[in-house]
Amino acid sequence: MKDNRGSDKGTTKKEQILAKVRNAIIEKPEAMFKDIDLQTDTWKPIKEEDGNAITFVQKFKDMGGIFVYLESEAEFGDCMRQLAPQNGWEPLWCTSPTMQDLLRKYGLNYSPAPQREAHKRLVSITDCEYLIAQTGSIILSDATTLSRKSYTEPDVLLVLAHTHQIVGGLKEALHQLKEQQPDRHASQITVLTGMTRTYDIEQNTVLGVHGPRQLAVFLIDE
Repeated sequence: MKDNRGSDKGTTKKEQILAKVRNAIIEKPEAMFKDIDLQTDTWKPIKEEDGNAITFVQKFKDMGGIFVYLESEAEFGDCMRQLAPQNGWEPLWCTSPTMQDLLRKYGLNYSPAPQREAHKRLVSITDCEYLIAQTGSIILSDATTLSRKSYTEPDVLLVLAHTHQIVGGLKEALHQLKEQQPDRHASQITVLTGMTRTYDIEQNTVLGVHGPRQLAVFLIDE
């Protein structure tokens, strides 16, 4: 003869659980963080005497970046004509159409595809969207570079920027990116802040774990 007590008991427990779920949905718990101000900027204001440009340089160098100041585009061309052969960077890997035009203008050797050789560093060069003063970060997008690999796979990443691209914070950069370039739709925007690093390998700092081991910004004054 079949004993239905276990079944009845199971059904009762199920009903109890469903009742608790219904009550939890109906009851609205008091908001734990209702007084949090989500509008005020939490970053310390940039010192007026420093301004965005100096603040960016300081933050960027603090993160291990290499900074090169240039007075003109022509000076950038002269600089790269010296640095590229001296450091064995040729051909430079470049996927940005705008940057490719500039490299051709100054007779610099580049390749649209990576050419990784044994015992030789892979060097990529690109322009960018904005530089963020508060964090020393670089904003890149696939609308400019056309390839995420161009700034995640090289050993050395060189970034060309102009002084008008320096903004105070990320919020301002994203707003300008949306307002000033409505016809360009980036599917991916990357905020690059220094080199990636880990402390998990024998408790030593290892840079460039998932990206460039060296990062340099060439800033042209306008």
